[in-house]
Amino acid sequence: MKSPFRISSVLLLTAMISTTAFAQTESIKDRQFITPKNYPISITNMGEGINTSYDDFSPLVLGNGRVMYFTSNREGDQNIYTAVSSGYTWTQVMNVGPSLNTGDNDGSATMTPDGHWNVFAACDRDGGLGDCDLAMAEYAGGAWRSVRNITTVNSPSWESQPSISADGLMLFFASDRPGGFGGSDVWMSKRGNGGEWSVPVNLGPNVNTPGDEMSPSIAADNRTLYFSSNGHPGVGGFDVYVSKSAGDSWATPENAGTPINTASDEMFFTTQLGTDNVYFASTRSGGSGALDIYLGVPNPIPPNAVTAVIGTVSDVKTKSAIGATLTVRDIKTNEVVSTFHSNDQDGNYIVVLQPGKSYAITSEAPGYLFYSDRFDVPRDAANTTVRKNIEMTRDMVRLLVYFDFNMAVLQEGSYVDLDRAVQFLKDNPKMRVELAGHTDNVGTREYNVKLSSDRAKAVADYLASKGVSASRLSAKGYAFDEPVTTNDTEEGRAQNRRVEFRVK
Repeated sequence: MKSPFRISSVLLLTAMISTTAFAQTESIKDRQFITPKNYPISITNMGEGINTSYDDFSPLVLGNGRVMYFTSNREGDQNIYTAVSSGYTWTQVMNVGPSLNTGDNDGSATMTPDGHWNVFAACDRDGGLGDCDLAMAEYAGGAWRSVRNITTVNSPSWESQPSISADGLMLFFASDRPGGFGGSDVWMSKRGNGGEWSVPVNLGPNVNTPGDEMSPSIAADNRTLYFSSNGHPGVGGFDVYVSKSAGDSWATPENAGTPINTASDEMFFTTQLGTDNVYFASTRSGGSGALDIYLGVPNPIPPNAVTAVIGTVSDVKTKSAIGATLTVRDIKTNEVVSTFHSNDQDGNYIVVLQPGKSYAITSEAPGYLFYSDRFDVPRDAANTTVRKNIEMTRDMVRLLVYFDFNMAVLQEGSYVDLDRAVQFLKDNPKMRVELAGHTDNVGTREYNVKLSSDRAKAVADYLASKGVSASRLSAKGYAFDEPVTTNDTEEGRAQNRRVEFRVK
């Protein structure tokens, strides 16, 4: 039986060395040992419950900070477990069960921040391509479903220790497949939104060595890669390193320093979204035995800042949770950047935005009108968490449209939502809608009736120009007769200036 985590087999399960150990080349024997930078970081063993006398490793704390996934062989085979945060400790440790685990080795789960997509290592399964393959699952209805082998990524060799990027479009993993630089290398596969994973590429000689590179972890900025190696200059055993991408290339890795790295083995280094927390596994002395999971604060080599938009998606009337798809588009280019999902059990969602762009996040679910909001993320934005609860309706929604001051000419930033409206109407060919224009209370009623009517008509004209029958569209201006909030503040007046999409 092969293990998805060969470091465990190499160092601890001596009976398996003949089948799992990597060849130790002269380059590894001649590895340069250094005294790296020492960082002011507090390191804490995760303690009883999480750690046992067996191997406990591959920690992953989901974006909401409430749930941890990790891998352990406390029950014999390596399996995936979860734990729940009580705010101070981690409790309710449970095997995730047969949805992911089998009678063979499984583990090293990696997920998108919303917890919707899961990639993990699955060994010795029927239909597998190698002894350990990467498998993918989707969370829906409160369970992991649609578990499938990622055939375009796997090979007859060993693939394991995956890490999926925050946008779900990059997958990093360790493999000893041919074409690498040593025993185990870090490889990467890409996919388009909702598409198949591409044939993997090796990250090249800056990251990979004649030794073993293991447990890659891509941070939420999609640029900062943490991994472990026994080939780069280090303290001893496997050390943690960090490399940042510049286009398709990777910078020379930097040792994560002490006290993270020791003469023992440090692996499975991962960050927690929106915090300075890092989690990793180590065989250092003072633990419960074998590989233990540790918490480090603060991250000595943090990734670039991101903006996390969090909240719930629910029905505006019943307040019940909605499992929605949240599509992120670049307002300037109208291109899809990433796709996230809300949990259909509690409505929670997390969307990660990179700095330097303006985005439209559109929530869609069967039986509901789409809903969009705009988020502007400055290039120099710090790590930020924005809360936005989304209430979806079946009969009316505000459109994300923009006009110049006192004019009825659509700005380019309006096209993202209007194009979504076009597609929605094409998907519902019998639907008729009214475009309702509204203003604030600045100016005369006569002026605002005309302005709101002209803006509503501008929206209707755009939809018609994209192939929606004009007979299905009507436009009406309501001036300032139907405010949604006060007109006593600039913020309130801005909310009152709007065009609504009303189902007739």
